[in-house]
Amino acid sequence: MIYNPDTNEVLVEDKTDVAWKFGHTFPGGHVEVNEPLADAMIREVYEETGLKISHLEACGTVEWFDKTEGYRKIGFLYRTSHFSGNLIQGNEGQLTWLPITDLTVENTAESFMEMLAIFTQAMAISATSSTMNGPLTLTANEHDD
Repeated sequence: MIYNPDTNEVLVEDKTDVAWKFGHTFPGGHVEVNEPLADAMIREVYEETGLKISHLEACGTVEWFDKTEGYRKIGFLYRTSHFSGNLIQGNEGQLTWLPITDLTVENTAESFMEMLAIFTQAMAISATSSTMNGPLTLTANEHDD
């Protein structure tokens, strides 16, 4: 998540190439072979937006399971308010800065609001789904001291 503290807005993308991501979602993508996670996030954001990001903060994970195929997809969520450059519209979707308060279940991709909760909570949180690309269930990672 790229957050602008001056305007209280986040950068969202309306993907045009992925049918199940209808609605607002965050820029991001896949990790290349031998690529560190944070480097992948920096690269993907630059490729999709033209923005250079830094000072990434890891804030949670999401997992989707396909028990029939024995397959699991893991997403690593990072946030930052450190960015530079000019926003460039790409071919993956329309980019827009929106106030966080404008994001709703109705105008965001499936499970986006659960991911937004992970990005905005102070404690570590994860989310899982029992079906591939299905709805996510939040789980707080609370530890007794």
